[in-house]
Amino acid sequence: MSSSSAFKWFLTVVLLLSIAWKMAIPLDNEYEPKNNGVIEFFKRNHFIVTQQLVNGVPIIQADAASCRLQIASLTANGSNQELVRHLFLAPDRFFVVFRGRIYPRQPILRTIINNIWSEPLYQLGLISRITPAIAVATNVSCNAERLPWSELHHVS
Repeated sequence: MSSSSAFKWFLTVVLLLSIAWKMAIPLDNEYEPKNNGVIEFFKRNHFIVTQQLVNGVPIIQADAASCRLQIASLTANGSNQELVRHLFLAPDRFFVVFRGRIYPRQPILRTIINNIWSEPLYQLGLISRITPAIAVATNVSCNAERLPWSELHHVS
């Protein structure tokens, strides 16, 4: 067998393996709601939770007494941060939660690095999910910063 023939067989095998790999790993729809961990977090903290799709963006509303929160996942690069903020209904306060910590704005460099690092681990099945950054809008009578956000980081 010549080296040219062996190289063609090698490329064929690599191409077939690549196609099989892509078919085995489902493509994630960026706009599909993946908020089960977030919803369960708020239910455990005694909130009534509803979810709606606003302009293609899944938004969670969590209510408890006079406390009302709106929550949405943010893209790793922060490209939807202003859209999400605009979709929230006139919040008194706005902040971002990422890996259990609160930020006034999305820590874009951290979320991008997290996504780059986590995506291959997720595809290989070594982690169960990629930790999203979530936007939180709240009314003034709610002390949402005191919620146990670190618990959310560990939810799968």
